[in-house]
Amino acid sequence: MKSTEKGDVRESIIEASTRLFLANGYRGTSVKEITEAAGIGRGTLYWYFKSKDEILITIFRRFDTQLLEKLNKTVADHKGDFSAKYRLFHKYSTEFARDHRDLSLAFNTLLNEIVGTHSEAEKVAKNVYGKFSRIIETMLNEGKKDRSVKRDIDSALYAHAVIACHTGMLVQWLVHGDTLNMPNFVRTVRTFILEGVSGRKKK
Repeated sequence: MKSTEKGDVRESIIEASTRLFLANGYRGTSVKEITEAAGIGRGTLYWYFKSKDEILITIFRRFDTQLLEKLNKTVADHKGDFSAKYRLFHKYSTEFARDHRDLSLAFNTLLNEIVGTHSEAEKVAKNVYGKFSRIIETMLNEGKKDRSVKRDIDSALYAHAVIACHTGMLVQWLVHGDTLNMPNFVRTVRTFILEGVSGRKKK
């Protein structure tokens, strides 16, 4: 089998699994359903992945490499204060969610099913969330130095609050996407976070 064909099959498995995990949940999706959706046999799936759990881990790691690695570099290379960096962070991450809806929703919703399982998938997801948190925490600490962020803010705690807001945006999109004015909603969340960090009204 040619390398391009192998890549196509692997991609089909990941995309089919992501859609099914979102529709039926991780536990509610069988290997048989994945193979049928991907148009392959069970043996072919196990050629690429040892288990359904490994597919889930691959989805989590894809979120890391496709979003967080690039996001971290984009923000780190920007020379502005916290407000400027956060606006860039907010724009980049929300546009990623728009352009990679299934991947973003899968990462942020499937963790609910595996929390407390002590599985490798849970470990990977927590590590990804840890990286997400550190990006924001670094931005906040740099903002304290240039006085664009209030010094009494607990950077680690606030980083988790920012992640909660971004995760919540995705959930609202999923639930109310047909009726909610998403551009206005996204801007409202951005303003809410910036005002909380600086204590100043944002224009």
